Amino acid sequence: MHVVIRCDASAEGGIGHLVRAVSVADAARTAGHTAVVAGSIRSPLARSLLREAGLEAVEAPADLEVLAAEQGASVIHVDDYATGDEALAQVRACGALLSSMEDGTYGRRPADVVVDSTLHAERTARPSDGSEAVLRGIEYAPMRAQVLAARERRASRVEEIGDDARVLIVMGGTDATGAAGTVAAICAAADGIGHVSVIAPEQNWEAVRAEAGDEVELLAPSPEFLDRAGAADLVVSAAGTTAWELTCIGVPSLLVAVVENQRVGYEAALAEGIARGLGSLSEVRSDPRSAVSQVEAAVADLRSGRSWAAVGRTKVDGHGAARIVSAWEETLSDRISEADAPVVARPAATEDSSLLMRWRNDPETREVSRTSDPVTWSGHTGWYERALANPARELFVVERGSCPVGTVRFDEVGTAEWEVSITLAPEARGHGLSRPVLSAGEAAFGERRPEVTVVASILPGNIPSQRLFARAGYELDPSRDDGDFDVLVRRDPS
Repeated sequence: MHVVIRCDASAEGGIGHLVRAVSVADAARTAGHTAVVAGSIRSPLARSLLREAGLEAVEAPADLEVLAAEQGASVIHVDDYATGDEALAQVRACGALLSSMEDGTYGRRPADVVVDSTLHAERTARPSDGSEAVLRGIEYAPMRAQVLAARERRASRVEEIGDDARVLIVMGGTDATGAAGTVAAICAAADGIGHVSVIAPEQNWEAVRAEAGDEVELLAPSPEFLDRAGAADLVVSAAGTTAWELTCIGVPSLLVAVVENQRVGYEAALAEGIARGLGSLSEVRSDPRSAVSQVEAAVADLRSGRSWAAVGRTKVDGHGAARIVSAWEETLSDRISEADAPVVARPAATEDSSLLMRWRNDPETREVSRTSDPVTWSGHTGWYERALANPARELFVVERGSCPVGTVRFDEVGTAEWEVSITLAPEARGHGLSRPVLSAGEAAFGERRPEVTVVASILPGNIPSQRLFARAGYELDPSRDDGDFDVLVRRDPS
């Protein structure tokens, strides 16, 4: 299946959504699927993360039905707070699955699969909104492949701190609140710390130095941040996505709730004992002496062997994204697997337009099509209207029970001769439906055009289609030439 992950990343809004998106894309590709990110990616660090992950970023139209159809997506995974309740109807209009990432009440919307990886989310009530599968709790926290690699490296490290601890500060990939300077000043004032490194955008460096002095090391955000974090004695972090990455790696962390939507996760992390905290950013700024004392106490405990990192490492095992992908697979499979339902073809209707466009634009389908370029929404709409009205074309949608699983198309190519083509719904692959879909389409067409010859043009390298049509009674006609395609003719059943 093809997965499109809808999220944005900017200096103003941060890159936490994109970090999770990369993690989920990693898991989808590991499971054998394809994935792209759709949205406005304006942060340099975010673009760097995409390049490192080998992920393409595409434009995101406002209507998710258009996005799914143009990208050929079986799954639209939304990880932003702006998309509204209309998302589910839009995605279902073209037969795709909507997956939605939420953080408590932030980003909450009905979906086929809902994910809330907030710590203790499973202990709170969530209003019933028709969502099909709801995955809640820290076990679903998505982790990038780089996090899992850092976790392995950290596991072999001897946890000993010398007289001068090495502390790393990261207040989000963009430090949109200017918290890095505040926290750097706190750590610079604390006893027992020998080296302070601060990750912040270069445009913030002057402000950091103004608060913390010239002794702190300033580093630009980069994907190599995890290597620095894994080697640190203590990391002071915003209580967002990075906090869970540090927990997964096994790095002792002190958290700061720099924005309000981090408050619930911050409090849960402290209650669970997987991190310690300095409070909210406003609290740190209003009482810096208390924050200094908390940093000194944390370093003293670590030096005495009283680390809290092992607790968090156990609770955040790094497999959250894989669990999300498995939920997609199971939900789509359940839709298809109506074992006793008949497979029946019906004439395509106007409302099937985006469904058929989505199937046509699936990357695997395009590879074996006569024209491999993706079809645009505007181009398809006009073509589809003409196709339904064309007497030389018969177009069928094949359903198993109530679920569309494929389409069979017949085009008149000569006197009493029609060419057949079949497209299986990407999510229906692997369910043994190719032959039933073709047979259903042939039966429906035969009722309308009983006295015609049916041929199929198939690329020689498309072995699955070659086998499908051969088993359905089609034979290669070596005298026929159709460019790069083999021409197979259906034998007369009599």
